[in-house]
Amino acid sequence: MNKRIIAVFTAFALLYGACCLRLYTLSVSNPATASKPSGGYTVEIAKIRGDILDCNGERLVSHDYENVVVAKPTNKALAELEKVLDTQEYSDIEKRMSEGNAVSVNIGKLEINQNSDAVMLKKHIRYSEDQLARHIIGYLDGEGRGLSGIEKCFDDVLFTDKNLTATMKSDVYGRILSGNRIEIRNSNPDTASVMLTLDSSIQRAAENALDISSVVCGGAVVVEIETGAIRALASRPDFDTRNLAESLDDDNSPLINRTLGAYAVGSVFKVAVTAAALESGIDDFYYTCNGSCDVDGVVFSCNDKTAHGKLDMTKALECSCNTFFIELAKKTGAEKILETASLLGFGQEITLADGLTSKSGTVPTAEKLSSSGALANFSFGQGEFTATMLQLAEMVSAVAGEGTYVRPYIIEKVTSADGTILQSHEKTYPITALSEKNAASLTKMLVSVVENGNAQKAKLKNGVSAAGKTATAQTGMFKNGKEIYNTWFAGFFPADKPKYAVVILKEGGGSGAVDCAPVFKRIGDKLMDIEKFS
Repeated sequence: MNKRIIAVFTAFALLYGACCLRLYTLSVSNPATASKPSGGYTVEIAKIRGDILDCNGERLVSHDYENVVVAKPTNKALAELEKVLDTQEYSDIEKRMSEGNAVSVNIGKLEINQNSDAVMLKKHIRYSEDQLARHIIGYLDGEGRGLSGIEKCFDDVLFTDKNLTATMKSDVYGRILSGNRIEIRNSNPDTASVMLTLDSSIQRAAENALDISSVVCGGAVVVEIETGAIRALASRPDFDTRNLAESLDDDNSPLINRTLGAYAVGSVFKVAVTAAALESGIDDFYYTCNGSCDVDGVVFSCNDKTAHGKLDMTKALECSCNTFFIELAKKTGAEKILETASLLGFGQEITLADGLTSKSGTVPTAEKLSSSGALANFSFGQGEFTATMLQLAEMVSAVAGEGTYVRPYIIEKVTSADGTILQSHEKTYPITALSEKNAASLTKMLVSVVENGNAQKAKLKNGVSAAGKTATAQTGMFKNGKEIYNTWFAGFFPADKPKYAVVILKEGGGSGAVDCAPVFKRIGDKLMDIEKFS
């Protein structure tokens, strides 16, 4: 019985103490917290955390702000607040001050004339309403520690125990003294920073292109071909960093970073099969398409069973003829296709940072491809084969890069609060995937796909040449009796002097030509405005 009474009393005491603490905090500081050390009041305005920067040194976080006024309970302070608060806010503040309480209040972008009893502090907002690159940057927990993305990977350098605070002196009775200046601490502290390869203008272009094109679920990546630097990683749907609970109940799973996931890719993989054939010395292959073909009793069809007639490699890529590539894969052989796929990076994960890795995807084994049906599926990117957006960027980068590509990366450097460089990207040697001659031949083919084939919606303005391939991939998943398709475009521009590889994915799409090629165009056209390509 005594134990029960003690337990109840303890619980009541803790509850009462918590309520008192909460009431005290609300009365002294809104929204900041306050403590009362000996001889004064301290108001905590904001926690201080290191910066995440883009490749140009621009802040990707904390670039927005709001002004916070810390005021003593005096008429002089109240007179300044009256100028920026509405009637109800002013009434509430006046009441709290009449009880002898100091206050802190957000006034947005408004400003006051500061004096000894009222000071204005700039409080940086970690995530803004139009926050870029939310999936790769990540978010924090309630204690200000990194919970996902770059925030989590580099939490040990970004986290600080510093706070932006304002301290007011008080007399022996705890009354705040007028006349003494309010002491501000950590208003402009040195902090660590993580610089990414992302370019804010390119990231914004990619995100806007997805949204304008109504890509509800999907993503876009932009990789600089010469260096492998990732300039944009945009995943959709987006989420509100300031209201994560809302995203947990969303059927479209907005917290998933689709730019790092593995998906069925379909006909985009025909680029790799063509590369393997060229590397095998097959450059004059012709095939007559009748709309379908029989492989060991299984019928494989082209889109709508269209009979494409006699085709060479260029025409087969332009119309994305499945039966052509089934026959080309037979002639090339599974072993050579697997070798080329491996050289292009398929089946290999990409580590962007400790704890941040792009999936490896799935590549069928040589044993499984001994089945003619499995090889037929593999020839146009179906079956068990899956890949990531970054792997497809590697593939088109190899074509654009005269047969070589650089592994994509996203961390440029990490700097400590005292300016010491803790980590810096080291240039890596390019990976050779095919010969310069065959890369040039394949580039011409992919330019023709955009100029004359089913990817004409990817044509860029001002006559700037582009190269690429569309895809409409079966997923084996169904909704309301209809199969869900992944649609794609993977390409590069300018085709004559390649700079950027761009890959777009849409989940639940209709066709890559309609869904994704226009996204490529929007990104390319915007980058031309930014960089003045000609």
